[in-house]
Amino acid sequence: MSIDILLGVDVGTSDSKVLVTRLDGSEITAVATPTVWRNHGGKFTDCDASTLADGVFGLLGRAVAAATDLVGPVTVAAVAITGMAEAGVLLDADNRPVHPVLAWFDPRGGEEMLRLPQELLTEFCGRTGLPVSALCTVAKLAWMREQGTDLAAHRWLNVPEYLAFRLGGEQVGEMSLVARTGLMDQDTETLWPEMLEALGATADLIAPLVPAGTPLGRISGNDVPTALHGAVVTVAGHDHPVAAVGCGVVGSAEVFDSFGTAEALVRTVDGNLAFDARERLGREGINSVHHVLEGRRLLLGGTKAGLLLRRTLNMLGAGEPSRRAELDAAAVAAAEQYPGAVPGISVSGALNADGTLKITATGDDITPGMLWHAVVAHGIDEAARCLELMEREVGPTSAAVVAGGWMRMQSVRRSKQDSLPDVRFSDRSQAGAFGASMFAAHAHAHAENLRAAGDPTGVAVTVPVGPSEQFAADYTRTTRSQTPADQPAVPSR
Repeated sequence: MSIDILLGVDVGTSDSKVLVTRLDGSEITAVATPTVWRNHGGKFTDCDASTLADGVFGLLGRAVAAATDLVGPVTVAAVAITGMAEAGVLLDADNRPVHPVLAWFDPRGGEEMLRLPQELLTEFCGRTGLPVSALCTVAKLAWMREQGTDLAAHRWLNVPEYLAFRLGGEQVGEMSLVARTGLMDQDTETLWPEMLEALGATADLIAPLVPAGTPLGRISGNDVPTALHGAVVTVAGHDHPVAAVGCGVVGSAEVFDSFGTAEALVRTVDGNLAFDARERLGREGINSVHHVLEGRRLLLGGTKAGLLLRRTLNMLGAGEPSRRAELDAAAVAAAEQYPGAVPGISVSGALNADGTLKITATGDDITPGMLWHAVVAHGIDEAARCLELMEREVGPTSAAVVAGGWMRMQSVRRSKQDSLPDVRFSDRSQAGAFGASMFAAHAHAHAENLRAAGDPTGVAVTVPVGPSEQFAADYTRTTRSQTPADQPAVPSR
């Protein structure tokens, strides 16, 4: 007897992951592979679109094989894809990629964006909810236009949308991903006509808008593993809010703190913010855009604290587990001795627009534990500043869920516990992929309703619908993986 499974795909900057679950969300296994980028002179970063797709398809095949080895015959019911925003594929009229996938952090387009009409740049933050920077897709499109590409004859698909299309799904623009492009007017929830005109593009540049979790069809194709054929495919949306949902953070006063190399602070809010509020936040580097859950908005800020911590570990020669444990214990002792600023040390660089570790030491008796504690405290301060900016617009934070590899160090864990309200720590190893599996569960259920009504295609683009907050909460609650702040975390697998 075959077991129905869901595949939650998370295409990240460092790695692509596939989590296999049963229909109720209980986890079976997970597989991962590095996301392969090409580096050009240490400045530009991109990858070939077909190479990226082939890598994900191979990973999906591995996931099915691994699940079969563990539980016996399986049938893939649905696949949902989350991943990085801003990066994507520009397709020509024959659906062929025109340019490589530019990494979201690739600086190309920064200068071209600043050459857009000044009136658009002036209202950009308030109109789109994004800061003016090279990160948003508009900058990448402006660069492509200046390379001689006529955008009027092309279509843009963000990476998860492109992969869903390559699997056999309809071309769509998922709301949380399109909101990251700089092409969406947050007030009208439609494309910004003046920005399209400035780029020389038409509204066809973006596919029909749908919420995350909308069934887009059934998987097919010669270049797709046959084990996937017939499964429903959907786009789960932007990875940060998907990971928040995967950790059960759906309340409007909760914060999700994903603390890895890049720290992302996610705050869910009810309804849309006013233009002026979006403008104030955008000028401070905080995004206010669509959530992956319908009817919700998202505040997204970040720090470079994790990057600074990694550099400090390497500098102190504490990369090995035993050395790291020694440093961790010494930093906990230093925090107890110096609950405020560490004398003789100042640290900077955790600002999201920075990332350069700068240490000023004026004391002669500074120990590795003191230095580590000082770097951790600086990161905590920058996160607190970011959250304070959010709270000025949407009110106080009532609770926080923290995830990420740094939580395995007690010095970092205790600092988060002391700086955030009602803290819980998630030990879910694949929060983004698990969140994607929730959207796969919704797409499968909706497609089955379509089948019962006489439509076996699994396409709901004309009447798109995503999961409700209640559906998301119920799905994640059944297998919720969190520990209270006073309990040790289970190491990530």
